[in-house]
Amino acid sequence: MTEPFNSKLLLFTFLSGAMLGMIFLSGGMNALAQRIIARIKTRKQAEIGTGILGMLIFVDSYASTMITGSVMRPITDKFDISREKLAYLLDSTTSPVVSVAVVSTWVGFEVGLIRDHLSSISSVDKSAFVVFLQSIPFRFYSLLAVTLVFILIVMEWDFGPMKQAEDRARNEGKVLGDDADPLIETREEDIETPDHVDARWWYFAAPIVALVAVTGFGLLYSGGWPSKVPVEALKGAATADAILWGVFSACAILLAILVGHARVELEAVSDSIFEGFKMVIFPIAVLSLAWTIGSVSEALGVGEYVVSISQGIITAPMLPAVVFITAAIISFAIGTSWGTMSIMFPVTMPLAVQLGAPLAGATGAILTGSLFGDHCSPISDTTVMSSMFAGADHVDHVNTQIPYALLCGTVATGLFLASGYGVSSLTLFGYTVGPFVLLAVGVVTLFVAAYILSEHADVGAPAVFGSSSD
Repeated sequence: MTEPFNSKLLLFTFLSGAMLGMIFLSGGMNALAQRIIARIKTRKQAEIGTGILGMLIFVDSYASTMITGSVMRPITDKFDISREKLAYLLDSTTSPVVSVAVVSTWVGFEVGLIRDHLSSISSVDKSAFVVFLQSIPFRFYSLLAVTLVFILIVMEWDFGPMKQAEDRARNEGKVLGDDADPLIETREEDIETPDHVDARWWYFAAPIVALVAVTGFGLLYSGGWPSKVPVEALKGAATADAILWGVFSACAILLAILVGHARVELEAVSDSIFEGFKMVIFPIAVLSLAWTIGSVSEALGVGEYVVSISQGIITAPMLPAVVFITAAIISFAIGTSWGTMSIMFPVTMPLAVQLGAPLAGATGAILTGSLFGDHCSPISDTTVMSSMFAGADHVDHVNTQIPYALLCGTVATGLFLASGYGVSSLTLFGYTVGPFVLLAVGVVTLFVAAYILSEHADVGAPAVFGSSSD
């Protein structure tokens, strides 16, 4: 909580609540949703649209989650898609995409870590950015997580607790379970659009465009643009500052629209802002507790302890798989992928050089393993944010997502084992194709496994952290 980034994220969350409150008051979200619904005819199209929108906003995971969730939630509700499924779509098309994007808020942190630990190894003469690029085909979990999203959508498959949630939504019209406690209550009857307001679609679109544009500019400017080229600027971007500028701009534009164009009284606007604040009180409490637990885990040395255990069993062929699993365990325990990366790099990079293991594979294992654990952790900020902007019960989101994450993680572990034993060094016409061959095998394996699990979906699966219906 005392970390500047965390404090700014809390302020961002409060302002997001204010923005949502004013959006509900304007009626703009409903107006835009009606326009989109007129073009979307099926559940499958609504899910595909959610996945694609999440991937298109690849610059920042928080912005992607907020925008995609806000835009698509009324649409997925219309087609009786469970909030658990929406939260999964948000969580699996934001961070996995942002983490591998060459232009994003993650790239600076990731390249910075690589550079810091390469510079301490005199025997390695490689650019940190080159190692980053070479590691992308080895981000097996991240790439498989996004692939699974579209396999499940296109084939209309689900399994485990998600199957139960989707059956409930499809057959009973309940996007939330009877006892669900969503992180954000999105009941629009709490914030009614005044009768005299002629709701326009651009009442919603204008602030969202401002949010995207100002956040994008903020990322570049805070990183040193225009004196630096955009890619270099993003490496040093102040993410928390940029998203704060973006959401503040969106709130300012909404205020101008409501008062200046829609002629809404200031008292009604003020009430909607306070209703918005009330929406985010619980997510803020969850985020604060998550950070507290993560800080305690770090203070106890959970990450270092796990690393010390794993070091004793690492050989060169086993390195990628062991690093991947270790990073996942640490990330799950402390709830932060970035914190896990900071723990893993100082140990893994010198060890990879000492054992003669490929740096790209080791780097990919750290970065994607950190994301795997983060995806499964109930105390991860990105998991909390996905529940928040999907309007889902947080425990239900975690329980429904874990089987999908574990499937991708299991397949990724197999690929890292194969990679360590030499498959990644396969060449064709002088080009290294090993990682791409492994990815192709992984996608096929994922498809077959998803088919088998969906065929036996009626067997059900126990909830990992209990459920809202218990």
